[in-house]
Amino acid sequence: MVWGLRLICSTSSGGSDPKDVPSGVAGRRTNLGLLLLVPLAVVTGFGAFLVGSGPVVVVVGLHAVVGLAILLLLPWKSVVARHGLRHRRPGRATSIVLTVLVVLTLLTGLLHAFGFLLGFAGVSILWIHVAAGLSVVAPVALHVRRRRVHPRRTDISRRLLLRGSYLSAAAVATYLTLAGLTNALRLPGAARRSTGSYELESADPLAVPATSWLFDAVPAIDLESWRLEVVQGDDRRWWTFAALDSMADRTTAVLDCTSGWWTEQTWSGVRVARLFPPGTTGAVTAISATGYRRRLPMTDELLLATRIDRSPLAPGHGAPLRLVVPGRRGYHWVKWVVRVEHDDLPWWWQPPLPLQ
Repeated sequence: MVWGLRLICSTSSGGSDPKDVPSGVAGRRTNLGLLLLVPLAVVTGFGAFLVGSGPVVVVVGLHAVVGLAILLLLPWKSVVARHGLRHRRPGRATSIVLTVLVVLTLLTGLLHAFGFLLGFAGVSILWIHVAAGLSVVAPVALHVRRRRVHPRRTDISRRLLLRGSYLSAAAVATYLTLAGLTNALRLPGAARRSTGSYELESADPLAVPATSWLFDAVPAIDLESWRLEVVQGDDRRWWTFAALDSMADRTTAVLDCTSGWWTEQTWSGVRVARLFPPGTTGAVTAISATGYRRRLPMTDELLLATRIDRSPLAPGHGAPLRLVVPGRRGYHWVKWVVRVEHDDLPWWWQPPLPLQ
């Protein structure tokens, strides 16, 4: 593994140790590698939020491998960085900020993966990881603009591709080794779900955290006057809480929050399909009292929950009515639902992540 990494940054003169390698050729190869890996880390991290089941294990695994590849390149990048700082090149402040953000992103990612630290000062360590990772984008763009790497014919040479494969193999081997050690030593990270989330309060429904997406806040709702509006074309109907609660449809589903935790609970209420004529297809949009909304395919799995484990929902959990969407991440589980609309647009015809 080490031999392969040295090949990545070696020069034609045979240097192998980072401190002995001239910054020119080695620096260019390192920068090209990071120029590919950093955007890939952002894309795979974004993808891990979009996928709630099935291929999520591949997406999360790829994100981890890309992060480790960046970590393995840092010794050689530090040589390039020190060379630039010694020569007082323009953009030093941007480079320092970028370094801090990259280190913070990698550190918080590792802490969450191993389960050593899940929160700090009341904030999820995963969200700190996400915020730091997103904050890297602007400094990287400025850094690339100042340190432009012009394409060369040798950039796609067989030798360079071979060295890239060594880095990939080293990152995969490191990932598998760390995963094996985590399981063998029974570290907290061994209990993670495929999405990277940790189980929380599955045995106590009332203790499930009341989290919301970004700035969505708990609204004040009068249950006596509250009604659910169901819209299909020109047809509009209104349902009281008592009528929906009396249908008592039940489902057991995993709520997997993007804050890094999951819980499995039994929810009861009414299946969305029961509120529309039999055989209705297409998509439905659940709209919150706060204006928050998500469009989803019409399936028999969608449930509008009035209760969690037979207990009425708390305001923070979406009372009086919240959407339950098995197999999807928590931001699809719209809280405080006041309106459900049917249409024939594709369910994915919406921002991939909520903007509110």
